[in-house]
Amino acid sequence: MEYEMKSTKKQQKTFVLKRLLPYTGKKGYMLPLAMLFSAFSGIMMLMPMVYIHKIISGIILSSSVDGNSIRYNAILAASFAAAGVLLYFFALLVSHIFAFEVEANIIRISVKKMMDKPLGFFANRESGNLRKTIIDGAGETHNMLAHQLPDFAMTIVSPFVLLIFFFLFDWRLGLVSLIPMVISILLMATMSSRKNMKMREEYYEGLAHLSAESVEYVRGIPVVKTFAQSVESFERFYSLIIRMKDFVVRWSMGFKNKMSLYEAVSSSTAFFLVPVAIILFTTGGDMRQVLANSVIYLLIGPAFGIFMMRSASIQNFTYFAELALDKIDATLDYDDLVSGAKTTVGEGLEFKNVSFSYGKEKVLDNVSFKVNKGETVALVGASGGGKTTVARLAARFYDADEGEILVGGINIKEYDKSALMKKIAFVFQRSNLFKISLRSNLLLANPNAGNEEIELALIKAGAKEIVDNLEKGLDTVYGSKGIYFSGGEIQRLSIARAFLKNADFVVLDEATAFADPENEHIIQASFKELSKNKTTLMIAHRLSTVINADRILVMENGKIVESGTHNELLTKGGAYKKLWDEYQQAANWKIGGNHE
Repeated sequence: MEYEMKSTKKQQKTFVLKRLLPYTGKKGYMLPLAMLFSAFSGIMMLMPMVYIHKIISGIILSSSVDGNSIRYNAILAASFAAAGVLLYFFALLVSHIFAFEVEANIIRISVKKMMDKPLGFFANRESGNLRKTIIDGAGETHNMLAHQLPDFAMTIVSPFVLLIFFFLFDWRLGLVSLIPMVISILLMATMSSRKNMKMREEYYEGLAHLSAESVEYVRGIPVVKTFAQSVESFERFYSLIIRMKDFVVRWSMGFKNKMSLYEAVSSSTAFFLVPVAIILFTTGGDMRQVLANSVIYLLIGPAFGIFMMRSASIQNFTYFAELALDKIDATLDYDDLVSGAKTTVGEGLEFKNVSFSYGKEKVLDNVSFKVNKGETVALVGASGGGKTTVARLAARFYDADEGEILVGGINIKEYDKSALMKKIAFVFQRSNLFKISLRSNLLLANPNAGNEEIELALIKAGAKEIVDNLEKGLDTVYGSKGIYFSGGEIQRLSIARAFLKNADFVVLDEATAFADPENEHIIQASFKELSKNKTTLMIAHRLSTVINADRILVMENGKIVESGTHNELLTKGGAYKKLWDEYQQAANWKIGGNHE
């Protein structure tokens, strides 16, 4: 079975270091410094070969061994080796400081960029995925900068030093010792062909797809167990595993012969060197000199292969860093929110001929309505009708494609985003609490609120009893030691947060969707209090929650098809009447009853 993978859109890539320049901050000088230390380290670590050669020559060529000379050369060899290790230590120290700086800046700048996005950017993105993409991506660049780039400098400089050594002692032996190195380079080049690079990209894309399918399968395990199914029941997951296996086997086997030959040739200096050495001393050469030179070439020959493998490793880590940066760029590829300068936000909300699309799908079509200060306007209708989109546009999660959204008679785009957000309070169907103390959670809405204000907000939201039942009260850390709340309790605490904010505009999006009857009654009462003298936009599926709204807008397929109070709409006998009848039928349904 052939493994096929859709390749991501390719574009002209910028060298990874150039892409990292904006993240270097004030420590940009550290990378070239680390590479300089590393380059000199590579030279220092090769210099002992010169003195080892002198020691070997002194032992083999001299009639008597000169202990002082051997000791002197050994000290020099050890000194150069120690200097090389010390320089490499400094190279890694500096490169790690630099890498941590870049890693921190990637996270900081990426978060800052996210803060400049409209709230709609976060609507369909899980916070966990955003965090993983940015933090893991920053970590990948750390690996490359902290270890690979210093080694890159050493990998460039050291082979040139080795080339000098190849011709320093005996150019004939050096030349023949280069033969396996040249063959190894050619073999490495064939393994780094464009075709193999493309297959490598497909491999990592395949891993990403497999990871995503694995998560989906794990989430579906309860269903699999319930219906006694096996992994084969997840056809996409199972087929992807098989295709991935076939692809990896095919890709790996493509390297079988070349990699085996590379390993054999890169360590075969003796195979080429010994015959030439024999020829040299059988044709009149000094056998002891040839032997002394041959020993040193046997030592330095395989070192070339080490630098080649290190080069391949650097290439891989560079590729991982590029992938990480690509993912971060793709995640943050979203238009920033362009705000105006007005800081005084007016009263009332108006949609004028507003149309909006998610991609090619048109969700709102020429929607117009007005919500005056002190009014509560409810949006009802079947799922997919555009209600939540209206709420998101009103809070400027997105900007309208056509038409205008006015606040206080001024286009919403002309307001400063911070000033606008201070005037809007949200209560969503899925409200969240952070894993900090309840007090800190509530103070997010109004950092300057005192204890009396917090207590009043809790009372108005019907949430005071929740806090009173906790041993540490408001100082209880949500999520610690098993402290969690039901959906209704979280909603009541979120409403308390909205009371603390005391915003002029209130957006309620399916806020009772997951509440039980007892919580729903409390939440409804708190909504009534929260909406007093406020411009309130309410979205609801439970029609019992909108009976007392000043006006109800019925939406179908992105359009407002009816408008009026509860009684007016029932009298019309149109779309709202149909929704109400269906709601009543569902609310009165009982097991064992007579149903048509």
